Amino acid sequence: MDRTLFTPAMLETFRACKRAYQLAFQNEGGSGRVGPSATCKRFVLRGLADVNRGRLTNPSQVQKFMGQHWPLEQLHDQPGGKDSATRAFLYAYKTLLRYLGTPYKPAGAEVVAVATKVRARVPGQRLYLEDVFDLILWYPEEKRLELVIFHLKTLRKNDPSWPAPATLVRQHLAERLKVRWPYEKLTLTMVKVGPTESKELSIELEESLYRIHWPEIVKNLEEMKDLAHIDGHGEEPCVYCKAIESKMVSENHETDPVTLTA
Repeated sequence: MDRTLFTPAMLETFRACKRAYQLAFQNEGGSGRVGPSATCKRFVLRGLADVNRGRLTNPSQVQKFMGQHWPLEQLHDQPGGKDSATRAFLYAYKTLLRYLGTPYKPAGAEVVAVATKVRARVPGQRLYLEDVFDLILWYPEEKRLELVIFHLKTLRKNDPSWPAPATLVRQHLAERLKVRWPYEKLTLTMVKVGPTESKELSIELEESLYRIHWPEIVKNLEEMKDLAHIDGHGEEPCVYCKAIESKMVSENHETDPVTLTA
């Protein structure tokens, strides 16, 4: 099967294990069900977006938002029963309240876009990349653009001299934003949100590193187009394959529990 549109998550999976990428890609053609943990994450991101847009400004509005939009139907019949659903609800509610009290907006920043999907073509290829920037900040005095991605899990540090594939993809996509915000500096910030703490990890994206590592990304994308050329790696699956297979089994048997806790 041929594919031309890719996301950072797909590229990261492919770089970790080609077979895991193949399994994950094939699974996309299944029922289309979304696991409860992913459902909770989507809900939290939606709430964070409304805070950043100024639609949620006080606890009462957060409570109303929870009452109107909490995905009860997708979560009510999960392992763990009411306790599991209650923990997920409290996790989301406390996370939104905490972020409401301390939203991410450094001094000098202007919120110019929220939950923005960006798609760009790979030059010279019939390949496209796409990602969603949860928050885009513009610093007019510095002529700096900051791309913000929210996470619910612990942030991972990477060697600055070896940018992660997802980082390179986001730097490539940022070129589409340069017409509107002619930045001279580009920052990528990962923000870990939760009910009890928040952490930020920012890196300055360098054009020189991008030019060095980008050809390898293009090579990977070309390989990813045709799943028929992806071979296995022996009889024993790796940790990535096991994780994908476990998720597939859970979705088929509707036993994927909500693991987020308040």
